Amino acid sequence: MTIPLTFNTADRCAPADFFDEKEERSIDMAFIDVKNKKGTADKKPPVGYDSWLDFWEKKKGKKATQCEVMSCKGSSDLGGHVIKAGEGSKEYILPVCSACNNKPEDEVFKAWDTDLVPVQ
Repeated sequence: MTIPLTFNTADRCAPADFFDEKEERSIDMAFIDVKNKKGTADKKPPVGYDSWLDFWEKKKGKKATQCEVMSCKGSSDLGGHVIKAGEGSKEYILPVCSACNNKPEDEVFKAWDTDLVPVQ
C-alpha cells in the first residue's frame, strides 16, 4: 500500500531532511507487512560492522533511535532480521525493540518500506 504524502517546506511540520528550502515535492512512502525471521540469532554481521544495528545505521547513514515497528514506542535495542510477508525469504534488517524482535514468526506487523536494509 502506498500512501502519497505532499509536504511544503514552508510548513514547519514538514520533515526538513526531504527538501531543499521552499521547494515542494511529493514523495511515496509505504507501510508494508513484515514478519520476524527466526533462526538468525547466531548470524554475524558482515566484516566491518559491530552488530546488525550498526550495519543498519551505517547503511542508512543515521542513528537508530526507536523501534521501527508501527505503533511501537520502544527503543531500538537491536537490528532484527525480518522478511516481507508473502514475498519469500529475502532478509532485511530493521531496528526493533526486544519485545518486537521476539514476536512469533507468523505474526505480521507493519513497518516503513524505506526503513528496511537488505542483508547481502
